[in-house]
Amino acid sequence: MKYEKPQKGNPHEPTINQHAFPAKSISRFTDKSGRVEVALTKAGKVVKLKPQDQAFCAKRIWNQRAESGYMKSIEDKFQSLAEAILDGRQKCITPIEDHLVTEMFALWNLRAHRKENPIEDQKVNAIDVAVKFTKDQQEIMEKNHITTIRPDLTIAGRDLAGISLQMDIDRICEQMHDTEWGVLTAAEGEFIVPDNFSNARILPLSPTKCLFSQSKNDTIGRGEVAKLNRLALATSYDHWFARDISKCLNYMDGHSKRESACFLL
Repeated sequence: MKYEKPQKGNPHEPTINQHAFPAKSISRFTDKSGRVEVALTKAGKVVKLKPQDQAFCAKRIWNQRAESGYMKSIEDKFQSLAEAILDGRQKCITPIEDHLVTEMFALWNLRAHRKENPIEDQKVNAIDVAVKFTKDQQEIMEKNHITTIRPDLTIAGRDLAGISLQMDIDRICEQMHDTEWGVLTAAEGEFIVPDNFSNARILPLSPTKCLFSQSKNDTIGRGEVAKLNRLALATSYDHWFARDISKCLNYMDGHSKRESACFLL
């Protein structure tokens, strides 16, 4: 689906490139160059990209109310928790924080799904509308979290996606209301991050730490790291990344970095 471009110069600054997995989370996997190694499975190649690269983003798939409203709130709370875990200020996740992690897990996977399956613009069953808003007026209202009907009697798919995603997050959180998250630390090797983790309740934090719903805090060896990385590869839509692919794949099949990446693409 072709995204709707904002006005020239983007005067009202709607977010165009929308991350499924937060840029701040991706940045924790970067090397000294500020990039991560990304396997682009559809293109069949491995590249090094910065966290802001378009490969990690959807283009105006959900509206600004979602992007700068409830999504930002979920991300901000989760990132504070992630920082506390990674810098050693916090060892365990409390029951209240279990819900924060579940929200972020749901948000990430739902955004990844919607990136692959955007909602099309929908025609409104009406004869006419009283006011036909200009593009400038529409953008001002979107900035202020107001949904509009266009002069052609359509509602933007991103407005529908914003509502749908919010409802789906609530639904998933209800389904996972008793989920308890633990912190896994890799003693050897590093974790792969897929573009979604819908086939397992795993939320990566850093190259050597991730959150997992089926374990208490634990340190795991190369075999367990390899199992989680296989799950990551199996669930990805079109890409997966790591700080250093060789530290992930060499534990899985014994090939060289380049051979392993090509073999798995």
